[in-house]
Parts: sequence; C-alpha cells; structure tokens
Amino acid sequence: MKLRQKELNGGIILFELEGDIVGGPDAMNLNDEVRKLVEGGRKKFIVDMGSVRHINSSGLGILIASLNAVRQAGGDLKVANVSSHVLDLLKITKLNQIFESYESVDEAVKKLA
Repeated sequence: MKLRQKELNGGIILFELEGDIVGGPDAMNLNDEVRKLVEGGRKKFIVDMGSVRHINSSGLGILIASLNAVRQAGGDLKVANVSSHVLDLLKITKLNQIFESYESVDEAVKKLA
C-alpha cells in the first residue's frame, strides 16, 4: 500500500491510499501518521480510498484504530471514493454505520468544514 499525505484548506489532512490494505508495516504507516498528527493537535482527516484495490480484516482494523484515535481526541475521520467492492465489505461488517463515506473528497471536505 502506498500512502500520500497533504493538507487541505481548513487544516484537513488528506491521506491518499493506493493498492491493497492488508496489514503489515506499510498499512501501519497510516495509523502511525494519524496518531502523530492527532498528538500534534490535528482533528480533521479524510482517507481517499479511490485507488484501493483490496482491503482485508487487518486493513479494516487499521482504519478502525485510526478512527478511534481521532475520535478520542475530539476529531473526525471520513472516507471518500470507496469502491463498490470495499463498500460491500463495509456493509457486510456493518462498518458502514461507523465510517462516514462520501463519493468524493470534496463532499467529505464540506462535511468537515
């Protein structure tokens, strides 16, 4: 999994993920970065999953851990551009009730602003 990070207007941190989120050190980078930014006072995050091909239970665990870290600090994390395959997995696991998913990064930005 590749991870790119950038800051958007309003202090929103955008993580662009690419590839497969299946655990391991690459995927843990997301959780590590989120925790580091939360400790630095950041509270608004978007995870762009438009280039994610596959996610397994370990990958879902990493997303959940990131969401928990952000919410415990009083912030929020949204997901955007979720493929139908990943969205189906979120529905099956009922995680679609926990993660707010948006069709685009722009829609997620509007909700965080």
